[in-house]
Amino acid sequence: MKRISYLFLFIAILLLAFNKTIAIPNPWTDCKDDISMASNIAGFNLPLRVKNYNARAMKGMIEITFPLNKRHNVTVRKTESYEGNADENGIKDISGNYNSYPVNKTIWIEKAVPFNVRGEKNKFHVANFAAETGYYSLYSEKGMKIKHITALYKLLAEAEAPRYSEDEKSSYTIEQLQDSRRIDDIVEPVYTQDCFPRTLEKKGVTFNCFERANLGEDSACSLSEIKMIKEYYKKGQNKDPLNDGSGEFCAKSDR
Repeated sequence: MKRISYLFLFIAILLLAFNKTIAIPNPWTDCKDDISMASNIAGFNLPLRVKNYNARAMKGMIEITFPLNKRHNVTVRKTESYEGNADENGIKDISGNYNSYPVNKTIWIEKAVPFNVRGEKNKFHVANFAAETGYYSLYSEKGMKIKHITALYKLLAEAEAPRYSEDEKSSYTIEQLQDSRRIDDIVEPVYTQDCFPRTLEKKGVTFNCFERANLGEDSACSLSEIKMIKEYYKKGQNKDPLNDGSGEFCAKSDR
């Protein structure tokens, strides 16, 4: 009987030692700040790029982590296809976060885009949504407010917008947008501007320069035009179109 017990004990020790030697291969490749490398591995592009980011990728998925604000980071994931189950809104959870939170619900961003969010009341750690360009997730260890999720969604929507050519999308970077508005430290691209400001037109800034500068490309602008555009956003004149001192806010353009 003792021999049988010792045999089982020996087998258990062998199995334990064997299991420790088996390492599950890590599917992720750390790409640091090389988004091109991440795109090649994943097989598609995620044109969202921010300062101080770290990217990693596996076949079929890209992940970018960057500062949400001065206090904590956010991780954005994208995949074009995912075999997981979808909810009633077609959303799939690709976050890789399996923690249980007291809040698990659907919210609507801009009254049009459903997000599945998980977290605490008014502070969400995980947010997933679906779009024509793929499935996305946002994750923050310390939590995100709805305004953070909204700002991040706008960044992704603008970066993925089909109106840009592939060359423009591949070259687009958030840091190239030297002038930007902020929502609680979240960068929101200024090219969401609805019109060409008459204030700048009167100063001699061309519409072509204004449009290209808001896409992060200043090749169509003179140094004086760039300076005037920077001053325009620095003064916050775009925040109140009825009070920017120009009389009529929107100049005519050939758009």
